[in-house]
Amino acid sequence: MRTGQIALGVVLGALCLAVRSEEPVVIRGTDFFREVGVYHRAYLNAGGDDLLSTEREPVPVGDKVGTTGGPQLWDFTEGPTDEVIRVDYIDPRGTVPGYHFPEVALAERMSFESNGEVRYLFIDQEPLLGRRVFGFFDATFDSLAVPFENPVVDFADPMRYGDTWANHIVFESSLSVLGIDVPLRYTQVSEFEVDAWGYINLPDLGFGDVLRVNEKVTTTQAIREDFFGGGAPEDGEEPTEYTWNDVGSEVHRNLYFFRPGYGLVAEIHSTSSEADPGSGFTQASFFSRMFETNREPGGGCLEPEPVDDLSLSYNAGRVLLDWSETECTDNYRVEYSSSGGRPGSWTLLGDTSNTFLVDPEAFMDMARIYRVISE
Repeated sequence: MRTGQIALGVVLGALCLAVRSEEPVVIRGTDFFREVGVYHRAYLNAGGDDLLSTEREPVPVGDKVGTTGGPQLWDFTEGPTDEVIRVDYIDPRGTVPGYHFPEVALAERMSFESNGEVRYLFIDQEPLLGRRVFGFFDATFDSLAVPFENPVVDFADPMRYGDTWANHIVFESSLSVLGIDVPLRYTQVSEFEVDAWGYINLPDLGFGDVLRVNEKVTTTQAIREDFFGGGAPEDGEEPTEYTWNDVGSEVHRNLYFFRPGYGLVAEIHSTSSEADPGSGFTQASFFSRMFETNREPGGGCLEPEPVDDLSLSYNAGRVLLDWSETECTDNYRVEYSSSGGRPGSWTLLGDTSNTFLVDPEAFMDMARIYRVISE
């Protein structure tokens, strides 16, 4: 585990050597794009006949997806360049899409540069929880705006190699068929695993560390029963609950690549024709690669920052320790020494995600030295 407490350096003449062991990086909330005004652009494979279709022209990716584990290299310098998408991070309040999400202050606005199509994803970044998604605004749905009943976390904070989590989304919309609005309900179950790590090489942005998140997503569509003439309310009364009939489901495997300081830099989505595909699928319906951003590359960090302002307060045999929150830190390990801080003399006082801790037995020793290790 990386810690931010101790940094050792050796200088020989004018030569300074830094060594970092080869191990998976940790992706944190600070690595995500979350400030209004930042943007990135990415290459994407061509769309289908329907410009609004979510299914694009499949592209071969058998040599791109990689395997589980690491370290490995994903060379994404070559790939489809049929489309360019630009993702801007905006304050949606006061906009038409934002009207449906009045409490959300951040949105991803994805623009397809070839035809001007725009889609919105409404999000926020909750420290030590992850990116919460409140819904979306998309012209492929007749209702346009699709708020979720409750926000879901798609990408956790932090994300470490081996982590797993899941989410479950249900939303309703409609689809126009021959001028008739068909009421639909979508149920989407996603299972995520950080299953691979290594290095990624991107067009114009060069190479860097990366984690791969593997998502298995099952989407089920259902049509409201009264649309077929059954279960309709009597005397025109509105029912409190509708009955829905499943009409089909699809399974996709989506791979997401996260780089420190840049966040989500590439995506590969399988086609639905590969039933329950594993991570080794060969065809992609969506393959994007970031190649430009106005965000400073140093926006992320590779390890926890050290605590440098520890404060002690003594009262009635107890000591209150408090300090400021440090970047890229999930937990603080607090230790004390009653032997002057000699090697091997440190005793664990406690672990906490807060920025304070009380030592209730400080009176047991003539003197105690404390240290806080950020992890």
